[in-house]
Amino acid sequence: MLRGAVIGLGRMGSHHARKLADRADVRLSLHDAAKGHSDPVNPSELDFAVIASPTLSHVEVALPLLRAGVACLVEKPLAADATQAAVLAAFPRLSVGHIERFNPAVRALPPVRPGFVECVRLAPWKAAAPGERGTDVDVIGDLMVHDLDLVRTWLGPGPVQDVRAVGFDLRGCGLDLVDARLEIGPSPGFPGGVASLRASRLSPTGVRTARLFAEGAYWSLDLLQRQAHAIDGADPSLSPTRLTLPAQDALDAEHEAFLAAVRGEAPFPCAGPEAMEVLELVQRVREASLSRCTHP
Repeated sequence: MLRGAVIGLGRMGSHHARKLADRADVRLSLHDAAKGHSDPVNPSELDFAVIASPTLSHVEVALPLLRAGVACLVEKPLAADATQAAVLAAFPRLSVGHIERFNPAVRALPPVRPGFVECVRLAPWKAAAPGERGTDVDVIGDLMVHDLDLVRTWLGPGPVQDVRAVGFDLRGCGLDLVDARLEIGPSPGFPGGVASLRASRLSPTGVRTARLFAEGAYWSLDLLQRQAHAIDGADPSLSPTRLTLPAQDALDAEHEAFLAAVRGEAPFPCAGPEAMEVLELVQRVREASLSRCTHP
C-alpha cells in the first residue's frame, strides 16, 4: 500500500484523483484549498505526490517534497521556464507528466526513426477560473509542449540546429496560435530530422494528429480518436494498415509507470533532464514566435 497525495484539483488533478482513488494499492489524500481540501501536506506521511497545481506554483509545491525524499509526478510543463525547472530537475525522484507518451496511439508504434514529423494540436478556448492550470501559460506551454516532447522522443536528443516560428495573439493575453519548424541534428541511434508543429486554442473543434515519415514508410496517428495506421511505401495503393492499440488508457498507463518508479521497480520514462530539454524547446519556440507575433 502506497501513501499518496494529489495536490491541485483542477481539470487534470481531478482526473488523477479519480483514477488513483480507485486503486487498491494506494491510500490517497487530496489537497486544494480552493476546492475545500485545505489539510496541510505532511511529507513524512507520503510515499508519492502528484502535483497538478498551476505551473507557476510547481517549484514552491514540489521542492519541499523532493527534498524530503517523496517521489513526485509533476504535471507538464515542469515549470514556467528552464531556470525554475532546473531547481527540480536534479532530483532523481522527479517524474514529469508528459501524458501523450502513454497515449495508446503512440504506444502502438513500432520502434521508428523518422526523418520528418508533423504534429497538429487544436483545441477550443475553455476559459478557466483565475489561477487554474492553463490560465498561466501560453499555447506553447499549454498544448504544443506535448508535441515538443514527442518530437524529442521520435527525433532524438540531438542538437537543435534551427527553430522558426510565427505566433498569433488574439485576446491580448498571450500566444494563442503558433506554427513552428524545428531542425534536430543526429545523435546516437537517431538520424535527426525536421518537425513541423501547429498548436491553437482558438479552434471550434479538437484535433490531435501526428504523422511520422521515414524512408519507405510513414505512420499516421490520431491521438484524440486513439487510432494509428501504417502506410508501406512499397505498396502501390498506399493502403493504410490499422495498428492494434493497447487497451489501457493513457492516465492508467502513466500511473502504472509512476508507481513502479515509486517502488523502485523501473525508471519513469520522463525524468527531469528530459523535461528540461522540452522546456528549452518551449522557450526557443516562444522566443521565435514572439519575434514574429501578430497582436490584436
